[in-house]
Amino acid sequence: MDIEKNRYASLVALVLAITWFCLLTPVQAAPPADKGDETMGHGSAKDIVVAKVNGKVINMDQLMRTMSEISRTKHGSEEVSPLLAEKIKQEAIDKLVIEELAVQVAGAKIKDITPEQLDGKVQAIKKKYKSEDAFQKYIQTEFGGIDGLREQLKRLLPLELFISQEFDAKVVVSDQEVQQAYDETKARSFVTDEFVQVNDLLFFLDATDPEAAATIEKTTKSITEQYSNDPSKFPSEGAFALQKNLPLDKLKDKSLYEAAKGLKEYGWSAPVNVDGNLHVVQLVGYKSAINKSLEEVAPQLKKQLRQQKLQELIQTWMSGLKEGADIEIMDLTS
Repeated sequence: MDIEKNRYASLVALVLAITWFCLLTPVQAAPPADKGDETMGHGSAKDIVVAKVNGKVINMDQLMRTMSEISRTKHGSEEVSPLLAEKIKQEAIDKLVIEELAVQVAGAKIKDITPEQLDGKVQAIKKKYKSEDAFQKYIQTEFGGIDGLREQLKRLLPLELFISQEFDAKVVVSDQEVQQAYDETKARSFVTDEFVQVNDLLFFLDATDPEAAATIEKTTKSITEQYSNDPSKFPSEGAFALQKNLPLDKLKDKSLYEAAKGLKEYGWSAPVNVDGNLHVVQLVGYKSAINKSLEEVAPQLKKQLRQQKLQELIQTWMSGLKEGADIEIMDLTS
């Protein structure tokens, strides 16, 4: 996937999906919270208990950060109505409860995290930032400094190690599964024809007229300079017929295809005589042919299939975490 800049508030969910990849990706730090976010009517947000998970407190500060993350990543600029805000709150609480249960299970089995392991993770994160200032700004905004970052890593590293130990060895991807995945996706991903798409202008001119080429050039220049290079905006008044976004067939439209494929995007061809009719094409879309064998893409497919299976195992594990747990959700309406 193309790397999206996720904030560290999503780290645990990402770890549960078996990847530190986004953690190690530079993120855009959120602006410092207003003081109104830090203190509330009943005191500091960190002192207000939202839930207890086997006695471990989840506070209002955690809830607010998680709600903000869910709102931003799932709802973007959508207006947050009271109904949506309540939905986001319930989703955030459930997410925090599951995360806490996962951390508790992992922490019970993996207790010793060495300073060297923490240092390695800090350095891996730091390397993804262009400057020391950018890194310091990030950790100061998100964690209050390097000590806060190390505390979070100390909490989450056991979860990473636990998942690696408990689930990695259980994931097996066979050659048959790789072959099946290749067969199912090759027509759209691995073996595709060259694709050429154009705006086709058919000019109503005599192809034998020596002035026709100059007339066409004058028209395309006018479209480019006066009409934002958009032929549909040009008042053609019967000068030409336009077919927009026309995919060309390599065999049936051979002359136009060859004229278009060498153009720059939104560039114009010279006039092309097709059965006595003069055409000019403007390239609007091009994709080169792809012809990748199973052997070439097998490592990529195997990795994808492995990640899918691993995530399914983890999700199954997560779905059973609440069973037998002592979970108390506080009434926040009073």
